[in-house]
Amino acid sequence: MTSPMLSRTVEALELMAQAESTVERLYETCAAQWKEDKDFWQGLALEEKNHSEHIRSMISILTGNPGNFLPGRPFNAISLKTFISGIERDIESVTQFAMPELNALRLARDIEQALIEGRFTEVVQTEDKSFRALVDKIVLDTATHRWQVEKKIAQLQAKG
Repeated sequence: MTSPMLSRTVEALELMAQAESTVERLYETCAAQWKEDKDFWQGLALEEKNHSEHIRSMISILTGNPGNFLPGRPFNAISLKTFISGIERDIESVTQFAMPELNALRLARDIEQALIEGRFTEVVQTEDKSFRALVDKIVLDTATHRWQVEKKIAQLQAKG
């Protein structure tokens, strides 16, 4: 991978790590807001923290051997920055406006779906096994998060 492309790819991955950290903060805020579901929200938050760390590990792998990587899908930094700003506003809403937990869960479901549909992990192509393992872990966790959130929504709706 050429030096300018490497720089852009590292910047994209760093933005992805920031997005994961912002989602982590949202889930921690939800854990503080809804004590009865604190473990649920903190579990999601911890995995988001792990995702951020995984992405930073991916950056290290990439920069350590850029010849093993090719540019992938074009990456739109502006859309990811907008996504991060939106999550920041959501954190404020949870904190200041005391939105119902059901709304926060729907928001979490939409965030996880956006991360899946965004296919941010396709920003680079490689056969590097350690890099691919981290990507696969993030993708699997994100799909699992969406399922867990949908299950929690159904539980709350059943309670009435």
